[in-house]
Amino acid sequence: MILVVAEKPSVAATIATVLGATQKGVNYIYNDKYIVSWCLGHLVALDDPDMYDKKYAEWKFENLPIIPNKWSFTINKTTKSQFYVLKNLFLKNDVTEIVCATDAGREGECIFRYVYNMVGCKKPVKRLWTSSLESSAIKKAFAELKDDAEYDTLYQAGFARAKADWLVGINATRLFSIRYGITLNVGRVQTPTLAMIVDRNNKVKNFVKEPFYKVDIDCEDFKAVSVEEFKSEYEADKLAKCVDKSDFTVVDVTEQQKSVAPPKLYDLTALQRDANSIYGYTAQQTLDYLQSLYEKRLATYPRTDSNYITDDMADTAKSLIESVYGVYEKIPQTPTDVTKVINNAKVSDHHALLPTEQITSYDLSSLPTAEYNILFMLAVRLCVATGEDYIYRTITAELKSNNSDKLFVSKSTYPVNVGWKFIDVSIRAKDKGEEDKACYEDENSDNIYRNDIYYSVPATVSEHFTSPPKQYTDATLLSAMETAGNTDYVEDSNVEKKGLGTPATRAGIIENLVKRQYIQRDGKKILPTEKGIQLIDCVPDDVKSPKMTAVWETVLQHIEKGTANADEFMAQIEDSVMYLVRTYSSVDSSKHFSRWETVGTCPKCGQKVLSYPKSYSCENKECDFNIWKSICGKSISSAQAIKLLTKGKTDTLKGLKSKSGKSFDAAIKLNSDFKTEFVFLNTKKSYRK
Repeated sequence: MILVVAEKPSVAATIATVLGATQKGVNYIYNDKYIVSWCLGHLVALDDPDMYDKKYAEWKFENLPIIPNKWSFTINKTTKSQFYVLKNLFLKNDVTEIVCATDAGREGECIFRYVYNMVGCKKPVKRLWTSSLESSAIKKAFAELKDDAEYDTLYQAGFARAKADWLVGINATRLFSIRYGITLNVGRVQTPTLAMIVDRNNKVKNFVKEPFYKVDIDCEDFKAVSVEEFKSEYEADKLAKCVDKSDFTVVDVTEQQKSVAPPKLYDLTALQRDANSIYGYTAQQTLDYLQSLYEKRLATYPRTDSNYITDDMADTAKSLIESVYGVYEKIPQTPTDVTKVINNAKVSDHHALLPTEQITSYDLSSLPTAEYNILFMLAVRLCVATGEDYIYRTITAELKSNNSDKLFVSKSTYPVNVGWKFIDVSIRAKDKGEEDKACYEDENSDNIYRNDIYYSVPATVSEHFTSPPKQYTDATLLSAMETAGNTDYVEDSNVEKKGLGTPATRAGIIENLVKRQYIQRDGKKILPTEKGIQLIDCVPDDVKSPKMTAVWETVLQHIEKGTANADEFMAQIEDSVMYLVRTYSSVDSSKHFSRWETVGTCPKCGQKVLSYPKSYSCENKECDFNIWKSICGKSISSAQAIKLLTKGKTDTLKGLKSKSGKSFDAAIKLNSDFKTEFVFLNTKKSYRK
């Protein structure tokens, strides 16, 4: 018998169907040749510190650093029954071979091997490696099974990451919590990510916009603007008065033809960015929707970092494009060239995200809206990425007044071949009833020639302002995490891309920061909480530097490829932990940390409103002012509480639930008694909560 171990029951069921296994046991499926079971995620995890020594149950400086000589594991209490199901199957006498069919990546490899090692199994293991759960892909993968030993470096990288996270997280959290007398959760990747969010927030808060001025001229056929920008309105006005109603001569005309290649196929991070920008989905939501599509065999493996496919997939890609056109009438048919998305050198474990042929037989209308949207994005991107280049010409004209030697410039763009943009524009037009001007003629005329003269041209001054940096969204934070520690990275260069986390882990890192109340969402914006700002204020650069963490992530990539040594990497991590403990093992009373975050001023008595576990309440025990953190099944974020306290009303909250279970949308305001009540859309009625 051959035991096949998947990561989830749904994947196991799909594999079992392909293998013809239909009989059901207790948490496994079988026939006369195969037994198919599953792991339910991590059944086994690294032990807590007190399992190595009881003294570690107490958080004391003298107990640090905690560095295990030999790592031990514990069984996840919530899923231990499934662990024992697998243990019995692993050790079953008639099971002679095991197939690891967990997700094809670092984490999937660790999920399987932790269980295999803890059981003490010595039976031979083969590895199932596939980027799709389509029947044809699974059959092909079973025909090409490899010895799991070929994936030892993948496991070593995953295990090294887990140990590094444990060492930094456990030691730094205890060290700085003891130092400042308050629990501060510190993480190898989490804290540098938080530091970037806090840094961006500081830049936004401290930004002071500055005006600058330009002089505009209107030549009827086109408009132009002064090359020089003026900090002083007086200087700009001086030039405008000088050239107003004067004659302008075209002193130079430059025409260029340029092309823009289509965007690449999606990897996970790029999809998460666009899904956030277009639909407002968080990184975790997009990953969850994509995972569901993968398990429904409608999309390929989610956690990929590649934007390309391999040359042996050319015919598959061509067939997929035809299938997409057949399924989605909304996508206009344009010339395609699949060679644009083929690059063997840039595909390692998994190719780019693609829809599958299953879209032709699946009732896509039955999909949840969000999953449908994600699948549609994959379909559109396949057609766009294989489309023709967008070709356009630019005309740049330089003009001078007969009253001044100051240059004015006019720039115009004219499409030559709309190419891939036609798909993008057509879909947007159908969605919004709008047209994208990038694909149509510029408002300025292209009939501009050297030595042309324009008579009595009016001139005006326009005021502009420097733009502040924007708060992070999921989309922009993912981009920042992807390139952190590598500001010199250039696409297609030989410089290796670093970053915070991996495509598979970044969404979880962001959500963990939200869960621990270090950051919060305000619409699409991601903002640090007071608690998050306090944490970054007290930890040293060694802990919060994105650069160092990005370097570590690169070393993990090298371990995975077999070009770096896991033991040497762990020695570096241990040295870093010991340095932190030596440097910061003392109480620091210079910083004061409030246990509860301040969200505003009490409208009733004027004292602070603090964020407690279940409510935002006045710190004055004699004052009864209170805002519950959960109202009609909806969590009230501190950002909304702040708006309620400062502006008198929250944003419109969607998905509130009435006592009868009906969903409704409403804002929340404070009435004259300082109690919360609903304000409904398109009505002046308010109802007390």
